[in-house]
Amino acid sequence: MSETKYQTTNKSDRDLNLEFEEQRVKTNFLENILQNLKTSQDMNHYDEILHNKLPHEKPVQDIIINIREMFYKTLELLVDKKNPIPYIISTPDRYFSFAVFLLVIGSLLLLFSNLMISSENK
Repeated sequence: MSETKYQTTNKSDRDLNLEFEEQRVKTNFLENILQNLKTSQDMNHYDEILHNKLPHEKPVQDIIINIREMFYKTLELLVDKKNPIPYIISTPDRYFSFAVFLLVIGSLLLLFSNLMISSENK
């Protein structure tokens, strides 16, 4: 049996002097978006494109509106003494909205608890 020895190197064939062309990437990206919007003849098609996006790919204003709607509907279900969990996990948008809501509330509680602890030490 002959034993084969492998030699590994960390050498890269990329040219290290090349710089990232940020402006060209931005213009190509914007041109692609404009081209896609121009090909869609009506706003219904744009709504379909927006609806088919994953929750984290949607615009921030849509995410905030989804969080607000989910929050009020959850409060309404809790007041009626119903279980809000099936409502929350019924769609990916609501699930994502609830996760973002929990992160924001948790961050605020952590901030306030740190402020309270630091004010007691003074």
